[in-house]
Amino acid sequence: MDAGTQTRFLEWNRETRMPSPPPPPQSCDCQFHIYGDRAAYPVKKDALYDPPHATFQDMAGVLQKMGFARGVIVHAMPYDTDHRLLIDTLSSIDDRSAIRAVAIIKDHVKDAELDRLNQLGVRAARFNIGKYYKETETPEAMTRSMARARELGWHARLHVAGPNILEHAPWLANVKDLTFVVDHMGHAHFAEGVQSPTMQWLLDRLRNYGWWMMLSNGARLSSMTYGWDDAVPFGAAFAEAAPDRVIWGSDWPHVRWRKERMPHEGELVELLYRYLDYDAAMIEKVLVNNPARLHGF
Repeated sequence: MDAGTQTRFLEWNRETRMPSPPPPPQSCDCQFHIYGDRAAYPVKKDALYDPPHATFQDMAGVLQKMGFARGVIVHAMPYDTDHRLLIDTLSSIDDRSAIRAVAIIKDHVKDAELDRLNQLGVRAARFNIGKYYKETETPEAMTRSMARARELGWHARLHVAGPNILEHAPWLANVKDLTFVVDHMGHAHFAEGVQSPTMQWLLDRLRNYGWWMMLSNGARLSSMTYGWDDAVPFGAAFAEAAPDRVIWGSDWPHVRWRKERMPHEGELVELLYRYLDYDAAMIEKVLVNNPARLHGF
């Protein structure tokens, strides 16, 4: 149940299958979330949503069914900067060569904790930007945190809702010497078209400033329940703008899913294939080569 409401959302689809065609060897899901027992891993006050039942062990099974060998755990918003679940999970994995992770940095997170996270395979910091995510960090505070990420050799994940990114464009454009990855196709509004100001700004960052884009959540952003045809021009535009700097993530377990049908991961990979016009070389770039370079596999 969504925190503070009576809205109920669909649970993740357990009927995952391998996409057609199968993904190339060493494919990577660059974003999924994990959740733990509420008593052991409490969420922050006024969290945007309550954690679903979706553990790392659950996702390991999903990856296996998909035919994916690698994955990136993205620390979930309800835990904020409490990384205990992430640390415990990474510490429990005997061979972490196929797993990387993304953390959350704020001023109060100690250097020792960041060093520990780095040793365990964290390679990025995520910034949940905007009122929609109930975040109150100022641009100045986020800039300080980005500097700490840079010192560790991490990249920065930008999670910002739709056109709101334009409100933050001036200060983001002034952050230098840091690799930016925009989550979920910038939450672009498909109804506004590829020529919208948000899309054009994002495409400019990809073409001319070395930014990256995650070709994820097209099914969520789509107005359609099946097929998600309206997502294809957007995914294709991003892939064309920066073929060496696009990645893909499932965003499992798809929290706060508002549509009448929950897709499974095999379908979502097949949507990615459509962005890439089923080009085998591009599929390998997006699922294997680009993630390996970004995350240090």
